[in-house]
Amino acid sequence: MTARRISTEALDLLKRWEGCVLHVYDDADPARPPRFIQPGDAVRGTLTIGYGHTRTVRPGQRISEAEAKRLLLEDLAPVEAAIARSITVPLTDGQHGALVSFAFNLGHSTAPGKPLANIAATLNRGDYDGAIRRMGLYVKQRQHRRLVTVPGLVNRRAAEAGLWARGEFVAGRHVAPAAPPTAGAEAAKLGGYAAAAATAAPALQALAGVPVSIGVALVVAVAAVAVTILLRRERAT
Repeated sequence: MTARRISTEALDLLKRWEGCVLHVYDDADPARPPRFIQPGDAVRGTLTIGYGHTRTVRPGQRISEAEAKRLLLEDLAPVEAAIARSITVPLTDGQHGALVSFAFNLGHSTAPGKPLANIAATLNRGDYDGAIRRMGLYVKQRQHRRLVTVPGLVNRRAAEAGLWARGEFVAGRHVAPAAPPTAGAEAAKLGGYAAAAATAAPALQALAGVPVSIGVALVVAVAAVAVTILLRRERAT
């Protein structure tokens, strides 16, 4: 049986979070923008390209946006297969997409004690609310031998919670991308994400020990700027 593929809407959100670099770079290099790695350059971390692809990367490599998307879908396939194997309850497109984003970020191992296995155990008891609350706890990384809360992870978990709450349509396979949306439609979509994420952020921030005001302000401010830009473009056309 073919594993269910991520919906177009959820894939677009995941791509925004991952970001795309169309040349090979060292993921341990703090340079911004990421520095192009040529043959013979010293590498401290992992060679990476596209949307976090690492499996077939070589120094000096450049790819197109279409190739980056193809590699991303390949990298998502084992994540989607792991979710299909481990989750036994029905999922909406939003819930499935949130799980794919979560497992792509934290690992798709289904071994006991791993993040996806912990979420699957809660979900398979029918506790959907408990599952999304538990996902919101994964906002820490080990830095200098201690676990610290990472604002980027807090905001990503909030966005996944917003996606989790959206819509009830359930699809069994990947949906081909639709025609590009108008600026007004995209603005409405971003506004919906902002509202959903702002609703979810206080609970996740409280669990992570980060001031609620900071998380909500960041999520809403970024969405507001994006919506404003899109609306200006629409008026100019």
